[in-house]
Amino acid sequence: MHKRLVVSASLLLIALLVLSSGPVATYGQEGPGTPTAGASSTATRTPGTSTTPTTPVASATPAASPTTSAGDRHFPETGFTVPAVFIKYWDSHGGLPVFGFPISAARTEKNLTDGKDYLTQYFERNRFEYHPEFKDTPNEVLLGLLGVELNRWRTFDPVEPFTDTSSKIYMAPTKHSLAEPFLSYWNKNGGLGIFGYPISEPFDEKSATDGKTYQVQYFQRNRFEYHPENQAPYDVLLGLLGIDFMEMQAQMTVWGPPIAGGIPVQQPIMQPAKPADGSGKFLKGPTVGDGMIIHSYYLDYNRIMNNVTDLEFTWIKQQAEWKDTENPKGNYHWDELDRIVNAAQLRKIKVLISVVKAPEWATGGKQGFPRDPKDMGDFMRAMATHFKGRVAAYEIWNEYNLMGESGDLNPGRYVELLKAAYTAVKSVDASAVVVAGALTPTGVNDPKGERAPGAEGALSDTRFLEMMYQYNDGEFRSYFDAMASHPYGFNNPPDTNWPDTPNLNPAFPFNAKKGIPDYYNTHNSFYFRRIEEQRAIMEKYGDTQKQMWLTEYGWCSDFRPDGYGECRYNTEQQQGEYILGAMSRAEKYYPWMGVMFLWNLNFSTFQPWYTGPSHFSILNEDWSGRPAYFALKNRPK
Repeated sequence: MHKRLVVSASLLLIALLVLSSGPVATYGQEGPGTPTAGASSTATRTPGTSTTPTTPVASATPAASPTTSAGDRHFPETGFTVPAVFIKYWDSHGGLPVFGFPISAARTEKNLTDGKDYLTQYFERNRFEYHPEFKDTPNEVLLGLLGVELNRWRTFDPVEPFTDTSSKIYMAPTKHSLAEPFLSYWNKNGGLGIFGYPISEPFDEKSATDGKTYQVQYFQRNRFEYHPENQAPYDVLLGLLGIDFMEMQAQMTVWGPPIAGGIPVQQPIMQPAKPADGSGKFLKGPTVGDGMIIHSYYLDYNRIMNNVTDLEFTWIKQQAEWKDTENPKGNYHWDELDRIVNAAQLRKIKVLISVVKAPEWATGGKQGFPRDPKDMGDFMRAMATHFKGRVAAYEIWNEYNLMGESGDLNPGRYVELLKAAYTAVKSVDASAVVVAGALTPTGVNDPKGERAPGAEGALSDTRFLEMMYQYNDGEFRSYFDAMASHPYGFNNPPDTNWPDTPNLNPAFPFNAKKGIPDYYNTHNSFYFRRIEEQRAIMEKYGDTQKQMWLTEYGWCSDFRPDGYGECRYNTEQQQGEYILGAMSRAEKYYPWMGVMFLWNLNFSTFQPWYTGPSHFSILNEDWSGRPAYFALKNRPK
């Protein structure tokens, strides 16, 4: 429900050339693009910090490239041809064990360090770049710093300097050490020129390939993995960082080419996550549609469903309070929710259930999250079992960056709750969509509610979201199919934004100190386009493949002078115009948008007309349509 509220990692500075990515032109034969796995297992993709983030950039001028010659080599294993200048380097610096097979054609990419275009080609374990300015020198081909680029958000603590020994040395440029079992491998297989300096100390990391844990160490250009189960020299293996990096870069075009006029896609720092239940792929489309938020408990749900079908909406969202549905533990009360779901099914309307408000037996008498996430998992397993095949999606909690909703502004605690709920639902209904509960824009970072007497503790939605992605090496990403959002527009049209295009309506109260009108137009929290900032965080942490669902959005209009502030400045006609404008904007600029649930249909019919939720309704208290209702009914289909 609409509320009334007005880590970053340290950078690893390495003064070396960082190569970029982003295909523009190809050289050689394009193959099927299915790389053959190398000798190494691929450790868990947990990113870190980079000197120079890189983004695919179209090249206006073709890069200088060597002439096609008899020295080119075709690799039938992956279907790609390597030009002679690269194959010469490949042969003389370790070949297959060090670099793996080619996994792309040679293609032109722009280097964001110097802005120049170079011929580039990806291999399983690295990236080659051709520098004609260094022709006939050892630097004619340079390697990418993929170890750095794939760890851009991570902070690896340095070690204190020490005196070198035969089995352990100190690397001053990056303030890390190199010891056995990795030191000998580093020395024998190219050392600094091939692998660069270490950027971490050895540590244990779980492999995404086989699920086992290995000791690893990251270097500027690769990752060393220790496999004691293998005989030397195969006890040290190299990570498939070329594959890892290409997988991460593929995130940027997962929804197709960039949309003209749309928000720019963010360079990811994490690779795409895998679902924790092992089901394969997360939802990434094409689950879309117009959704309506209703309240049907103990009301005429047939009348409500008829309104939904009259508007040709295909989804409804019904909030279900856990405290009223399971009490005591293990004793479930589905009757009323069953009637609502059945009424929707009869009209082929899909159902999203939003689960909120834990019972006192689960919270210890407090308001907010349950003390034990397992209780949430047990409840969601029971709900998903009961409604299997009838409920299409579940949203886990609501606006938990508000103290009044969560009881604890703790991002990690929500991740654990979501983890329990996701695994429980998927264990009984793999087809159900699990939606991470929406954060609400607040305009403040005030966890203790110190901004005013009686104020509710709140954290910014964007800060809370980023903290969830940073919790426990980003495991948050594995436990939801789609991300929910509540981008309310207050009194601002959907295409406006702050600070670039604020809605400075002269009818708003004038702020003499600022010299501008000042009413819900001085912070980006109060604009529908806040969703773009949330989306940028998802893309940053490698969740580009997932949809976003608006589990609440909308505008209000008000009839009284003491109502919600922004409602006083929206007319009933504007309410409809802004809703249609938001739908149009999403269709035009947000290819990742899933279902948009409008807040709300019918709260005015059972709550006093002067309450806040009633002024967001598109029906009057007598069930007649407001202008927004008819704007939606007559919208282009």
